[in-house]
Amino acid sequence: MPQTIPVIPGPQVVPSAVCFRCDVCCRFPEQDSFLRPYFTEDEIREAVTHGVLSSSFPDHRGSQIEVVRHPNDEGFLCPAFDPITQHCRIYEVRPLDCQLYPFALMWNAQHEKVVLGWDTLCPFLLEQAGEENPFRKADPKPSALTLPKAFMEQAQRVANYLESDHVLISLAVHPRLVTPFQPDVVVLHTLDRLTATLRSSNTHDKR
Repeated sequence: MPQTIPVIPGPQVVPSAVCFRCDVCCRFPEQDSFLRPYFTEDEIREAVTHGVLSSSFPDHRGSQIEVVRHPNDEGFLCPAFDPITQHCRIYEVRPLDCQLYPFALMWNAQHEKVVLGWDTLCPFLLEQAGEENPFRKADPKPSALTLPKAFMEQAQRVANYLESDHVLISLAVHPRLVTPFQPDVVVLHTLDRLTATLRSSNTHDKR
């Protein structure tokens, strides 16, 4: 039975005007990139209703979207992204996977715990951190970064949201929303309830 995931609470972390000038999101160097957004069954239905081709999803019960060749042959794009306007065509119904960014939901390097972090590939947040290279240590401490207080408060709200009962149930049904470890992500929170839920359901992806 499909699970509807509620919208993430709190403010948008990166201003829309900044996103429209960015060249990171919605673009992928490889056609099979594991960072392609994952859509749940309900999210696929919404995306198709709003104009995304049904064939963009190999499994309508839940899957990553199939990306398309960039018109200028510069890698690949999410088919919902318009490279001319720099807008997402389904922004109002974008999936949880896209709503989360620049936060990242992933397994840690040892694949022992699910963690929430921030993606340092986001130019806006890297600038906000005030450091050219936040990876001063192999495992940097979030307290060592100078991210704005508002961002850290939103990170806590997102962590609480991901550990809420309704979202836990949905993530157990769609464990691929938790990505493999990403070395560019700085860990902010360990999500113990989500880890336990995925372990007990025995559905977590061991890629």
